[in-house]
Amino acid sequence: MADGTRRLAVVTPWFGAELTGGAERLAWQAAHGLAERGHAVDVFTTCARSFASDWSAAAHPAGAHEEDGVVVRRFPVDERAANAFDRANEILLGRPLAYYRERTAAIEPGVAHDFIRGGISSTAAVDALRAELARFDAVLVIPYPYGLALAALEAAGPRAMLQPCLHDEPYAYLPEVENAFRTAGALLFNSPAERSLAYRLYGPAIALKSVVVGHWIEAEPRVLALPQRVHGFRPADHRYVLYLGRRDATKNVDLLVESFARFRRHCRMLNLELVLIGPGSRSLSDARHGIHDLGLVGEAQKAALLTGALAVVQPSVNESFSRAVMEGWSAGKPVVVNGRCAVTGDAVRESGGGWLATTKAEWSALFEQLDGMPEEQREEAGARGRRFFEEQTSRERILDRYEAAIEALATGPLATGFDVPAAAGLVRRLSDGRRTILFAGPLTEASCIMQLLAGFAFLLSHGIDARLVLAGEFDLDEGLADRFYEVVAHTQLTDRVVVLDRSRQDVVAACFRSADLFWSASEDGPAGELVDALGFGVPVLAFGNAVSRRVLGNAGILFCDKSDPRTLAGVAALLLTDRSLRQTLLEGQRRRFEALRGDGELERAG
Repeated sequence: MADGTRRLAVVTPWFGAELTGGAERLAWQAAHGLAERGHAVDVFTTCARSFASDWSAAAHPAGAHEEDGVVVRRFPVDERAANAFDRANEILLGRPLAYYRERTAAIEPGVAHDFIRGGISSTAAVDALRAELARFDAVLVIPYPYGLALAALEAAGPRAMLQPCLHDEPYAYLPEVENAFRTAGALLFNSPAERSLAYRLYGPAIALKSVVVGHWIEAEPRVLALPQRVHGFRPADHRYVLYLGRRDATKNVDLLVESFARFRRHCRMLNLELVLIGPGSRSLSDARHGIHDLGLVGEAQKAALLTGALAVVQPSVNESFSRAVMEGWSAGKPVVVNGRCAVTGDAVRESGGGWLATTKAEWSALFEQLDGMPEEQREEAGARGRRFFEEQTSRERILDRYEAAIEALATGPLATGFDVPAAAGLVRRLSDGRRTILFAGPLTEASCIMQLLAGFAFLLSHGIDARLVLAGEFDLDEGLADRFYEVVAHTQLTDRVVVLDRSRQDVVAACFRSADLFWSASEDGPAGELVDALGFGVPVLAFGNAVSRRVLGNAGILFCDKSDPRTLAGVAALLLTDRSLRQTLLEGQRRRFEALRGDGELERAG
């Protein structure tokens, strides 16, 4: 390849210029945008048509062909156990999110297996990718919850770049999904809110390999003449708000329709209407309440409807980046979004380009407000949204970020400082079956370090096969390192004690990912490391100083007497072997971490 260009594989279940879903458009734009910049791009996809079609049906022939500089390689889908998939999906979606948030191992292995194997998979595509992996500098996988994506991530390993289009939904809690986030070489996000969700779900370790690249929308409708009618609907004759996107429960469309019908029942003299466009399996039209479901439309028809709309509405709570909101802003229209969606809610708050509603009553009230709102007020909000759109969705800046992430993955550490091979290698070394006891922080308190070493020696006497890892730097002026290593040698613990460089963020992150227990006898902290232990899900056994009490609250296990390392070793052994105790402790620590995060106290705690 010429200097500055790379070979990229893009793995996605469905691929085509005609597809309208957010992830599908994202994959198309990334592949063609990077190819236009001179990179060699191969797309590994299936013969299936789209998300909304039969995943088992081959709508495209298998084989490879070139489309505008991109090599599109289609492979047959695996035989599906559709009934098992549907049952598993029903189980996953039938539980409230609190069920997953409050429990560890909340998804039964059989349910996870049926969902992943019964979804859309292609062994042929993954085998071809694995066979040719050496040709590619990076493998971009979009989006996350499908069998094809998870298998491709496993095959590509540290060369994989996952752009998940992540939502806070049951699929995000699948153990196989969490493993994919932890093992992928890089994570690319569409928005800061999506990245924050990933941190909450999978721990702050992934911050070291996470990049917000964004997502762009083509601003101009590429048509010169707008049609006067769309499926019999004449936009010029109506005052309406517009919904763009899939018309199904996952997008919360039922809430939108029910809220609008409620508005019309309570405000019979008003003539505001609701227009819906996009794919869906059932019509939501309701002439009595002024609801028009126009189904799929072309680009010119969509442009005509956007031009005539008073506002764009997006009720979904699960968005990593809302194409519909950005399309509304690109047309200068204000938007109404769900206040429970972090991504769209944050965008509206930051831009001032619209309004938020959560309950049916709030949505109904906003429809009434929009109906009576002065035109200049709507136009002002739309103009603010348009400015935000132009600032946030620059095609060239987003492609620059893709290129930087690919280059970093191909040549070494990401710009964030994550060294994939080094960290991955360390994880393998720390995953040899021994339990890892971790202390991270400055190694400056001689008595505390020696007490920790004594406690560790007594832990071994309980029959626990363990190692002690200290991630920090000794105070060289005090000669502490020499005394420490003398004690280690004298007690014949040389092969059981490891000291690592605290300045290597990737190394420390690998330690936290592999740790079975965080044990600290420090008098003064370490505050930041205790926060890390909470975020990474590592049980904490720590001295009850003021800092640890402030950070941990009622979570973790605190001790006040360091003079009896034998007793502390017994507590540590229980935490390593008693599953019930360990799970209870971890659940409490997770709640504490979420409370700190929710109150904005993580920085103060750390």
